[in-house]
Amino acid sequence: MNGVSPSRKRVKSKTPLVVVLILMSIPVVFLAVNFVHIQARLFSLRHKNHQIILAACREAIANRESYRKYHNIQWDVSYKDKIVILRPLPVDLPLPIRELDPKNIIIGDETVTINLSLPFYRICFFGYKAGARQGATTNYMDRLWLLSGSAITSLD
Repeated sequence: MNGVSPSRKRVKSKTPLVVVLILMSIPVVFLAVNFVHIQARLFSLRHKNHQIILAACREAIANRESYRKYHNIQWDVSYKDKIVILRPLPVDLPLPIRELDPKNIIIGDETVTINLSLPFYRICFFGYKAGARQGATTNYMDRLWLLSGSAITSLD
């Protein structure tokens, strides 16, 4: 048999199978790591001081015109009457909002949207002005809501 033992031939035939299994497990590992990251982020948000975050949102609404210089012009079509702030975040933005490390912040007349989204998962805080219609998936306290997952907001 050409000087090659039968056990040596079996090892060679299993190599492609092992490579295929390793390649197939890579996406599963990435999804598992992302799931753990999402759950850790949600756990962290549940244990933040929500009163301070709501106060920071109300301060951002009250001072929204002072953030106009940070407004990203390319978003004007989508958010005509709102201020869109992208990274890097301005120093004069309230500290509790900056500490959340958001992707972007959208400041309207009655609401602040703090986008904390992760890959394949949407996470947003909504801070509402008193008297505004409000809603999302989880109500942390009066006028502070969390939108998570792929849910659509429902206003009450």
